[in-house]
Amino acid sequence: MTLSYLFECLVADWKSNIFFKSRFILFFFRISNFFALNGKISTILGLPFIVIYLFLSEWLLGIEIHPKARIGKGFVIFHGFGLVVNGYSVIGDYFKVRQGCCVGNKLKKDGTLTGAPFIGNNVELGVNAVVLGDVRIDDGVKIGANAVVLSDCVAGGTYVGVPAVLVRSLM
Repeated sequence: MTLSYLFECLVADWKSNIFFKSRFILFFFRISNFFALNGKISTILGLPFIVIYLFLSEWLLGIEIHPKARIGKGFVIFHGFGLVVNGYSVIGDYFKVRQGCCVGNKLKKDGTLTGAPFIGNNVELGVNAVVLGDVRIDDGVKIGANAVVLSDCVAGGTYVGVPAVLVRSLM
């Protein structure tokens, strides 16, 4: 990650979020993310900042966005609480989440972990939506409240239910 991309993300995040809490968390996430993704020396130099970020976000505010998660610009958090984003997740630009959402891997029967989700641009998760495992969520997907996504989602689709199923497609 370059410094120019860091500033581009900070500006896009600031403009996209209306809540102070979201802006606060995303500012600290982006700085921690910059240190965490630029090699071992950068991670060591940024360790104090990363620890402060983890303490503030996880312990005090209940939001777990791993510093190594790759999230594009314009990340929007509505009513952030109980939010979890796995460190191996790859997420595109203008991703929108609400309280209680989880983006992570899952435990297989043999005890190993699956891969983390790959999420495209302009994806929106409803309240308490869950995306688990090595799945691909294409651009423009909307996932309804309390939906559990365990398989790939096609571009422009709306998914609801447990497990989530396609109920409307714009393509």
